[in-house]
Amino acid sequence: MKKLLIFLFISAFLYPVGVSIHTYERETFTIDFSAPELNIYQIASYITGCPERILRGIHFAESSYGANMNHPDPLDIGEFGLHEDPAYHAERAGKWGEYNAYCPLQSAIIAGHIYMENLNLMGNEKDAVAAYKQGRRGVRENGREEWYVDRVENYIKYTGVSA
Repeated sequence: MKKLLIFLFISAFLYPVGVSIHTYERETFTIDFSAPELNIYQIASYITGCPERILRGIHFAESSYGANMNHPDPLDIGEFGLHEDPAYHAERAGKWGEYNAYCPLQSAIIAGHIYMENLNLMGNEKDAVAAYKQGRRGVRENGREEWYVDRVENYIKYTGVSA
């Protein structure tokens, strides 16, 4: 799918502008069905710049990859445990576009944006991960919750699943 989109984008620029539609002959192309499909972590990482391993770790820490959706806080929603207080949702939607917290891909993208914003403002990976759970203010005032950082960074240790 990615190759097809790239092909269509490039061909739009290479096609001569003044050519009549009637004289256009379609080029043939093949789709490589053996190429692996992109997963939500790859897509969200590409869009946000957040490392895939962090997205996988947050997904595991927040819901065990969707297996445990019973978040302690009733405002934490979806597989990535997005805190959906109306003010937070409005702020995020204003920055990164409207999203559905129940959609794994959209949640992964928002999680990536949150992590990257935390990383830029806090300056290090561990504090950025902790701020995903506690908020930046919570990390500054109370220190980071190391158990959460460990769970995100070492999801492979807990699950045996790697990127």
